[in-house]
Amino acid sequence: MRLVVAFGLSLSICAAVLPSAAAAANDKLRLGVFGNGKPVGPLLSRTELRECLELRGRIKSGNEAATADREQLEKEKAELLRQGEELKAQFAALDGSSVEAIEQYRERALARDKAIDAFEARTSEFNGRVTRLSEDRAGFSQRCDNRRFDELDEIAIRNGK
Repeated sequence: MRLVVAFGLSLSICAAVLPSAAAAANDKLRLGVFGNGKPVGPLLSRTELRECLELRGRIKSGNEAATADREQLEKEKAELLRQGEELKAQFAALDGSSVEAIEQYRERALARDKAIDAFEARTSEFNGRVTRLSEDRAGFSQRCDNRRFDELDEIAIRNGK
C-alpha cells in the first residue's frame, strides 16, 4: 500500500512539474527579432530590450511628427514665396510719389521679413530634430536591428515589469 501511495504521489508530482517544464521549454522557443534580417548575436537582456523598445517608439513618433512638421513648413514656404511674388508686383506698380503707398509697401515687406526669420528658425529647429532622429535610427540599427529577444521579456516590459 505504501508503494502504491508513494508511486501515486510521485506521479502526481511529475504531472504537476511536467506541464510547467514543458511550458518553460516552449517559452524559450518564443523568440522575437527586431528587423527582417538573419538574427545575430546573443539574446537581448530585458534591459537592452526595454531600451530598444523605447528607441523604436521614439523613432516611430519622431517620424510621424517630422512628416507633419515637414508638411507645415512646406505650406509656410509656399505662402512666403507667394507673398514675395505679390510684393514684387506691388513694387512694380508702386507710385513713387506717394509717401503713404511707399510706407504701406515697406510695412508689408518688413512683416514678410519677420515671417521669413521665424520660418528659418523653425526650419533650423526641425533640421535639428531630424538629425537627432537619424542618430536614433543609427543607434537602433547598431544595437537592436536583427537582434533576438525573449517574447516573454517583451510581455513583461509592456506589463510594467
